[in-house]
This record gives sequence, structure tokens and C-alpha cells, in this order.
Amino acid sequence: MITISVDLGNAPSVLAALGNPSNAQLLANTMAEAYVDDMLDWIASGRSFTGRSGQLAQSIGWHPAGGGSAKVYASSDYAGFVEHGTGIPAGHDSWKYGPRDRKALRFPVGGGGGFAFARSVVHEGSQPHPFFFADLDNRQQHMQAVGLSVLSRIIANAQ
Repeated sequence: MITISVDLGNAPSVLAALGNPSNAQLLANTMAEAYVDDMLDWIASGRSFTGRSGQLAQSIGWHPAGGGSAKVYASSDYAGFVEHGTGIPAGHDSWKYGPRDRKALRFPVGGGGGFAFARSVVHEGSQPHPFFFADLDNRQQHMQAVGLSVLSRIIANAQ
């Protein structure tokens, strides 16, 4: 869970603006959208896992949760595995697997060298490629700036 705090000061106009539920929801929606944009930029820049199909990036989104809050999500089945890794890098055991209906596994060898065969293979897991919680300090600062911009517009329009 991500907790974001925005220092609004003691300005009565800010409190009045947030007293309106639609303004509070607008603020939450705008901040959630900024967080999603930052995540997608992080993935597009190549600093995280970029799959061939773009399914991970397509699964990222947000929706209003009501009560002045919004939910940011990554709905892809493998999003958690990308974020945290698998096997030994994620603090779990490696696993051994073998062929299902054959005597051996067959896999291509790089450089056009044909195929290699094995009765079983030990997979140690994959390294994490954080995208959801990566660069959290910068994302929080960006969300605060976006939120304060929205509040400024709300207050300016109310006066």
C-alpha cells in the first residue's frame, strides 16, 4: 500500500475546497492519474520489464474509489512476479522441472548450435524488475505538485 501525504498548511480556503466531496475526488483522481503516467513512463524508458506484447503496460490503470480516494492497479497475472521476482531472488526456493510426455527436455542452443537435452532443469527464478513501487520519492513529489496545482485551480475558481 502506498500512503501519500500532502502538506496543505492551515489555509481555510484549502479546507473549504476539500470539504466539497467532488473536489476531494477530483484531487484523488488527478494524483492517481499522475502516478499511472509515471509508471508507464518508467516502463517505456526501459528501466523495468518490457514484454513483447505490452500486456503489462496495458494492464496498468486507476479508477475512483469514492470518498476522495482512487485505486491504482496492475491487473496482469504476472505483474507481481515482475515487481518482486520469483524463486531465490524473491526469497523462495528454486524449483526443478522436467518433461511431461517425453524422456528429456529439448531446448535450442544459442548461435545455431542445434539443441541441448536434459532430463530435468533447476530454475532459480527471475530477478525483480520493479515498476509499481520504483522511484517512489520522485513519484510522490510529482503527485504532490499535481495535487497542489489542482487545489490552486479549485481555490482560484471559488473566489
